[in-house]
Amino acid sequence: LPRVGTSGMFSSSTGLAVAAIILHVVNYNATARIEYKTRAFTKIIGRHTIYAYAVYLVISALVRDFFIHRALESANDTIPIFPADVAYYLGNSLFYLGVALNLWTLYALGIKGMYNGDSFGWLMDAPVVNGPYAYFSDPQYVGTTVAALGHAVMFQKLTGYALTILVGVVFYISAKYVESPHLRWIYSHRKESTLYPTKKKQ
Repeated sequence: LPRVGTSGMFSSSTGLAVAAIILHVVNYNATARIEYKTRAFTKIIGRHTIYAYAVYLVISALVRDFFIHRALESANDTIPIFPADVAYYLGNSLFYLGVALNLWTLYALGIKGMYNGDSFGWLMDAPVVNGPYAYFSDPQYVGTTVAALGHAVMFQKLTGYALTILVGVVFYISAKYVESPHLRWIYSHRKESTLYPTKKKQ
């Protein structure tokens, strides 16, 4: 049985990881909507704000990952499903598979497509249907969840599996109930939403 104590699933480190997972998603949804409605960031930084914003979101994701890693290090709820060597190699394989899927998505979308470029006035002529989008509707979220699962397998702790589920659920809710309606609104008001016309790769 897993050993759950004061450093287990309900520790302060786990609470911070949960907050980081949720706040990262709230962060990019809120900032995208603020930019779309006010152009505040573009007014401050200029036409190429999207690149600074992309760096900002990467840093936000790294902060989330830091708190997840710290929660796994401090957790005391080991659940040894795999032998140590198997867990190490399987976990690393899943982690790098997730990273590879995210990089593939970035290649398919470009920086503007990957990092809320639609909200910054970079509207696309058509949706991407090739690359990872031939298999997943939101491959970047699948990739991040798979990477989180790899991390959980490496540590073999219940906290890791629970946080992986949370990552996937938060992404699902965001994509279905927040991001999709926002994108539909943007593209249904294309004329006033477009600042810098561009094209998506086909």
